[in-house]
Amino acid sequence: MKAKERPWKRYGLAALLAALAFLTVSDIVSDPSAWNWSKLLVVAVAGLFIWYGESRTRTSPEKIGPEAVPDEDVEAVVAESGRTVYAIKALREMHPGLGLLDAKRLVQPDN
Repeated sequence: MKAKERPWKRYGLAALLAALAFLTVSDIVSDPSAWNWSKLLVVAVAGLFIWYGESRTRTSPEKIGPEAVPDEDVEAVVAESGRTVYAIKALREMHPGLGLLDAKRLVQPDN
């Protein structure tokens, strides 16, 4: 299940942090010690990490098959690089959605 499909996680964590913040603030009002202020700081930092961590989306490139890679690109990469590993890496950098095995098969068609 993707992060966008489970909004309850974000709202649940926000509710938990709100409750903890309320309890921590009430502790600070009754006893303004360094310990209670440090608890509030930890809750605030945790809230920021949860908020920004959940709001950031991670996208991966759209997968492509070996038929989408032009032969000219494969020939140019093989001619430029001296080793197979570098050729596969360069080909995958040129075409980000290309899988590792597909790139290997394009660079070494006989294997």
